[in-house]
Amino acid sequence: MTKKALIFDFDGIITDTEPIHMEAWLAVLEPYGVVFNEDEAKANYVGLNDRDFLTAISRIHGVHFNENERNDLIQDKGVATLNLLEHDIPLISGVDDFIDKVSERYLLAICSGAQRGEIDFILKHLKWSGRFAPIVSSENVSKGKPDPEGYIRALEGLQARTDENLVAADVVAIEDSPKGIEAARLAGLKCIAVTNSFPVSELGNANIIVADLNELSFQDIDCI
Repeated sequence: MTKKALIFDFDGIITDTEPIHMEAWLAVLEPYGVVFNEDEAKANYVGLNDRDFLTAISRIHGVHFNENERNDLIQDKGVATLNLLEHDIPLISGVDDFIDKVSERYLLAICSGAQRGEIDFILKHLKWSGRFAPIVSSENVSKGKPDPEGYIRALEGLQARTDENLVAADVVAIEDSPKGIEAARLAGLKCIAVTNSFPVSELGNANIIVADLNELSFQDIDCI
């Protein structure tokens, strides 16, 4: 069955910004005495939106944030992230070639736990504004991945974008984390996983696992 649309995760698929997010979080959480390393981040935080990240931090580090503190921390983290991105936008190697290729055949959308301002900043810098619609960000959902809400919203946006009869079976999600794969599958989508953030052993629920998106042919995508 020929697929009609691709929904991209953002961090870890289009950009390698997870380390930047973690650096920004460490900076804004310093007054609370919260410190974590890369192993802790990878095991617990990768793939979470900002609110779910703070919930996980509270559980693991025993720190309580009231609602005002949570809102302030998310805002401050967003500012810190954009400041870091001013100096470097780490695009995943080869993803620009892949997006150029698939944009000629499929509708493209984004479903991400990142803030919309961060996504728009990066897309504008890459001159990719307008390539993806819809863009579902953390502000658009009440629950982050692995909840399927974001992918359901993205599918609805794609359906509104085309006159064709587009259903979940026509759409493939592209993910890098177990939480993202679970969210996509719960929304009824097929899923391609890329080993940018996790090893093959942790991505087994995906339909296809690749080390590089450019390994994929149109036939690989359409035959999932």
